[in-house]
Amino acid sequence: MVDHVVWDWNGTLLADVHLVVDATAASLHALGVTGGLDLARYRSTFRRPLRGFYADLVGRPVDDDEWRHLDGVFGRHYRGAEAGAGLADGARAALAAVADAGLGQSLLSMLGHDQLCATLARRGLINWFARVDGDRHGEGGGKAAGLAAHLDALRLDPRRVVLVGDTVDDAAATAAVGCACVLVAEHSTHHETDLSAVAPSVATLGEAVDHVLRLRR
Repeated sequence: MVDHVVWDWNGTLLADVHLVVDATAASLHALGVTGGLDLARYRSTFRRPLRGFYADLVGRPVDDDEWRHLDGVFGRHYRGAEAGAGLADGARAALAAVADAGLGQSLLSMLGHDQLCATLARRGLINWFARVDGDRHGEGGGKAAGLAAHLDALRLDPRRVVLVGDTVDDAAATAAVGCACVLVAEHSTHHETDLSAVAPSVATLGEAVDHVLRLRR
């Protein structure tokens, strides 16, 4: 039985996967890598840590200076366009349905913490969550340590928590800490078949909420 939902942000509540692909393409172009990057190739290549993902796209290891440059270009491109990205269909209804069911809600993201809080506040969403944690280190690593710290700060038993996310890394993080997981494919950075291979996966947020409410019983 679960009584708390940890939401992911990018690609789960926020429909920004095309923006992420565009920002990644811009950062590659700044490094002199051409040839284009579409969603299908992104989904076939994406992994964490992000530096390894970029090495796969570039075709060689990325050194420290290049990594800082890539990260800066990506961030500027993303921040410049993020306000235009819409929420995933049914995002507000999903938050309301979980709240109406009496479950707690928090949010954990690999987006920079200050940027995350700012966009949630701008969109009128921040008060839905008991706690919001973004990336405070900018290393592009996995989510497991952040999820463990997030649950510890909320004093939650992982066995009573479900994370709603959209990546293989979300599934790996929940396996590491011992909580449940459901992955939403619609705006994911992975192919649906990759998601379903590692955790329960659904097409939409509405289906994710249905899955969560079944876990509550």
